[in-house]
Amino acid sequence: MEFWAIAELNGDDFTIRIGDGVRPALARLWADALADTGFVDGIGTPFPTDTIDPVDVALQWLTQHEQNHFDLGHFDLLDRTAIGETARSLDFSISQRRPVLPDRLTVLEGADRTKVEPCLELQADHDATESVLGAYSKDGWPELHGRMAAIASMMMLIEREDAAYGAAISTHPKAATRIFQLLGHAMEMPLITAHLIAQENRRDAVSPDDLPSDEEQSAFNRTVIIPAYFDAVHLARIAGAESIAADLGDVQSFFADIQIAKLSNASRSPDLSTTGAQEWAELVRINDQLKAIQGL
Repeated sequence: MEFWAIAELNGDDFTIRIGDGVRPALARLWADALADTGFVDGIGTPFPTDTIDPVDVALQWLTQHEQNHFDLGHFDLLDRTAIGETARSLDFSISQRRPVLPDRLTVLEGADRTKVEPCLELQADHDATESVLGAYSKDGWPELHGRMAAIASMMMLIEREDAAYGAAISTHPKAATRIFQLLGHAMEMPLITAHLIAQENRRDAVSPDDLPSDEEQSAFNRTVIIPAYFDAVHLARIAGAESIAADLGDVQSFFADIQIAKLSNASRSPDLSTTGAQEWAELVRINDQLKAIQGL
């Protein structure tokens, strides 16, 4: 059984294909996780297996991620008919054509060209995460927490597969980078409604009346966001991918980097201390250049 996924264009037909080893790999990881005392105790609340199946959620996220490559125009940007989710994916491509960057992207600096595909992966991640996590609800914290862990598990298995394949240059961000973006998005979820209301009313700033209370935001971070970080650390251990935990960094450093990222202060990028945050900042810089090329 093989662990891979690929999105392909064949004429006007768009297809997503997933290798037969993906679901079994997820099932093994989650069976081990739910039997692991460190993981279960670290969650802080019972894992919501009554409302979600983490394997199904992870596959939903993967499928939406592949769909997003099409929706976000990545095939046109790359002049490509196939985009794979692991280094080995293109071995299963119908076209069998190995990727070459089109001329429009050669304006990037040489070192930055190798980061184009990881940038696009983070774009697809972001929209898939928005779709799978859904809207913020105070009553939905346990399910949101479980969905985040499910998404993180898929990110880890992708990196583990790439490491086993031994690709010289990865076309994907590190799992820690993807998890950094995942938790950063989740931290902002309680504020999204207030920002949308401000936009609809053409206000420069959100109204405090539209924001959750400080107590609610603090409780959300304490009972969902911080445990989600430890979920990722434990899942990395259970998956046999200790390097991912190292890339995440310790809890204080991880969340200090999240705060720097929330400020969107490029001048403070050198202050980022964790590997995942550092790669995230690098890809955000290159992504700004890609948007200019795309006319966005």
